[in-house]
Amino acid sequence: MKTTLTEFQRSFRKAREAADRGDSVIVAGEGCDYVFERRAPGPANPFEGLEGVFGAVALHQEPTPIREKIRRRLRQKNSHRGRRAA
Repeated sequence: MKTTLTEFQRSFRKAREAADRGDSVIVAGEGCDYVFERRAPGPANPFEGLEGVFGAVALHQEPTPIREKIRRRLRQKNSHRGRRAA
């Protein structure tokens, strides 16, 4: 079914019935076409059934807080400076 945007808005119920029957409704807009059709809902998980293709990755949580890691790295980076006179 091919229609204009204005006609699509006026007779949306007919377009919906056509989409429910399995027909695609092509709406001619300004410079492009829009397709109105009924689709079955996809799986909730897009990677369902692909467990064998993708490996599972486990991120291990370290007990050290991130602040402490940053302090250690800064201490190592600045260890060559020594202590400053007060």
